[in-house]
Amino acid sequence: MTNKNNTAPMGEYDPRLILLDPNDNIFGVARPIRAGEMLMIDGELAQLDQQAGMGFKIAARNIEQGEHILKYGAVIGVANQHITKGQLVHVHNIESTYMANTVTTGTRKEVIS
Repeated sequence: MTNKNNTAPMGEYDPRLILLDPNDNIFGVARPIRAGEMLMIDGELAQLDQQAGMGFKIAARNIEQGEHILKYGAVIGVANQHITKGQLVHVHNIESTYMANTVTTGTRKEVIS
């Protein structure tokens, strides 16, 4: 089943991956995965381009340049290039949106002055 609304995969995915929030477009890695291994994501196979340790992030779907990266349903960065489903998501392909004076409380972001 293909997801048509740019949210996370709706179908089957690899048990080594964790979807933290239904709105996320990345998975957390629950167990280390070697480079070149195949992952089931949304009922399709994707090959991991680099080794991914526990806690790493992997694209749950294709993410376009300029698109927000969502983890726990919150924006953690912006893609600085096209990211393919199954590709490692890290500082080489995202820009952080974190500001030292921003805190998240519940579902609201507040700027501390």
